[in-house]
Amino acid sequence: MTGSHNNTRVLIVDDDPLTRMMAVEALREGGYSTFEAENGVQALITFNAEHPDLVLLDVMMPGLSGFEVCRRLRATPSGELVPVIMLTGLEDSDSVEEAFHVGATDFISKPINWTLLRFRIRYVLRSAQVMKELVRSKDSLSSAQRIARLGSWEWFVQADDAQRSSQYYRLFGQHADTFGEGMLALIAHVYEPDRAMVHAALEGARQGIGYQLTYRVVWPDGSVRTLLETAERANDLGAESLDGLVMEGSAQDITEQVEAQRRIRQLAYFDPLTGLPNREFFREGLLAATARCLRNDSRCAVMVVDIDRFARINDSLGPERGDQVLQVIGHRLRDCMGDRTPAEPAGGGGLPRLKVARMAADEFGILVTDAGPVEEVLAIAHKLVQVVCAPIRVPGQEITLSARVGVALMPDHEIDADALLKAAETALNRAKRITRDQVALFSEEMKVAAFLRFTLEGDLRRAIGEDELKVLYQPIVDVNRREIVKAEALVRWPHVSRGSVPPPEFISLAEETGMIVPLTRAVMERVCNDIVQLGDALPADFRVSINLSGVNFMDPQLIPTVRAVLEGAGLQASRIEFELTETVLMRDLDYATTILAQLREMGIRVAVDDFGTGYSSLAYLRRLAVDTLKIDRSFVSELVDGQGVAIVRAVIGLAHSLGLEVVAEGVETVAQLETLRDQGCHLIQGYLFARPMSSRALAQSLVSASILPVDRPV
Repeated sequence: MTGSHNNTRVLIVDDDPLTRMMAVEALREGGYSTFEAENGVQALITFNAEHPDLVLLDVMMPGLSGFEVCRRLRATPSGELVPVIMLTGLEDSDSVEEAFHVGATDFISKPINWTLLRFRIRYVLRSAQVMKELVRSKDSLSSAQRIARLGSWEWFVQADDAQRSSQYYRLFGQHADTFGEGMLALIAHVYEPDRAMVHAALEGARQGIGYQLTYRVVWPDGSVRTLLETAERANDLGAESLDGLVMEGSAQDITEQVEAQRRIRQLAYFDPLTGLPNREFFREGLLAATARCLRNDSRCAVMVVDIDRFARINDSLGPERGDQVLQVIGHRLRDCMGDRTPAEPAGGGGLPRLKVARMAADEFGILVTDAGPVEEVLAIAHKLVQVVCAPIRVPGQEITLSARVGVALMPDHEIDADALLKAAETALNRAKRITRDQVALFSEEMKVAAFLRFTLEGDLRRAIGEDELKVLYQPIVDVNRREIVKAEALVRWPHVSRGSVPPPEFISLAEETGMIVPLTRAVMERVCNDIVQLGDALPADFRVSINLSGVNFMDPQLIPTVRAVLEGAGLQASRIEFELTETVLMRDLDYATTILAQLREMGIRVAVDDFGTGYSSLAYLRRLAVDTLKIDRSFVSELVDGQGVAIVRAVIGLAHSLGLEVVAEGVETVAQLETLRDQGCHLIQGYLFARPMSSRALAQSLVSASILPVDRPV
């Protein structure tokens, strides 16, 4: 069953028919056999009749809850070991705790990533047996470590007679008859690197010299504990006489305190995901390195490595898979730099000197001490790129990434640690913008460019105020009617001195600074004026869609602004459609319901952009006043090789069942178009038909239908 999923039988239990439908489509695409149940009672009956290999179980259902169903399954012999994955929109810790308390194998919060659902199931099937072994091992370890914390001893030195308390023996996991005779019997139980230190302390005690010592001991089971031992004279025989000398001491298990101190250091200086030093530790190491370079007249280099578009891993595969990829990359970089964490001495010691650190979510820092010529440093940087770009295999697929590296050297570029790190980051930003080279060496020109980037905010503010931004329109074609029926408005910025500024660059800047509100209003005004100016050139039912960001949608002045713009242009609201993503709508469902109802009352239509990548819930679609679903281009791009067809089919079927329009965006090939038409989608947007164009060009296309028909990709 775990070696191949072709014969795996999955029972899907959910009272939401859309969730069951999309789960069935996703699993059938992966070769799984499925059964459905819409409530808890039906689930128990189907389970006993079909004996599935795995259960996908919703928590919140009428009648028997998912918790109760899981509890009853675990109470039966046939259901005791079957993996159960619980699905719910609840995210509170009590729900998670209850899920595992009743016997759930795994717990997935909605929205569900349908593309990765089958891989998650495969992982659960493979790991179920391993998890049972881990639980048993944990219980065994807990039993082995129940020991006393304090023990005492007396040593009659001349006779080498050591009297130890029973609790003292427990500190070593031993009994009196297995520990050994005499004081030096202790040495055999001490962790080997610490034996010389303990032996020296005991030799001093033989001469009446007390001590306080921290050392490690090895238990019979191989575990290592840390003890703090104190010894002193029990009798005063005078400075010269050792006859009848008695030493006494006590030992305390301080393993937990040492571990707590280690964790504090770990939290302060290390990244919990990769185990690498964090930015603060890297900066402290860089301060020390630059100081040494100044003293020794030597060189060092700093590199900052960034993973290209890493956010798409989290968006498409989920944050769990993204974390695994980051761990692999961190391990590879450390291996590439020959970076190893030395064992820390007992009692703390200093922090290890590491060359690789995790600086941010998808950024890593590299410190090269005693750096050679520039050519050698750049060779190291290119090697790091190759390390990151090597394929990463995760369950079910292979991931290939790319990376950018910024490099700065001391004293060539800067002599101050913070300035050197800033220079490397500046070089990295240049590498991100210049696609032809993945490695960038800092230069003064880059510093100037960074300053220009800083001035972009002021330029954008001016561009909005002076109507410098341009609006283009990408047609949306009804392939059944062979007509352009609407268009999406896209904003562009032809900077007066810098040329065309990429939309992601200035849109993200606008969202960060709050300028997205006046920018979007400017776009709305331009669109409304263009529609009015085109007049009869546009069909009576022709609409233009405008994108709203999350900042726009949550703006309390959105509705008044829309009314004012429409009234100012003298335009009917029915000519406008707003596009919002699922994520924006689901941030506050009650608020979204209110705002969308007001927009519908005005006559404005609403499209859900990138549908299928987020919540994709029948419940929220029924509640929200939306008119159109737009299939995300990521699903469209997978149609040619057969991937994504199940999801597209489910979205189209859902839209039609609710009376909604469905638009496929990002269509670039005839093969994609034909597949979409076969599935019932006839509204198409993409380069196959047209690129974004001016309002005048749009009017000409409407008159001449020049972009129709299409026989091959453009």
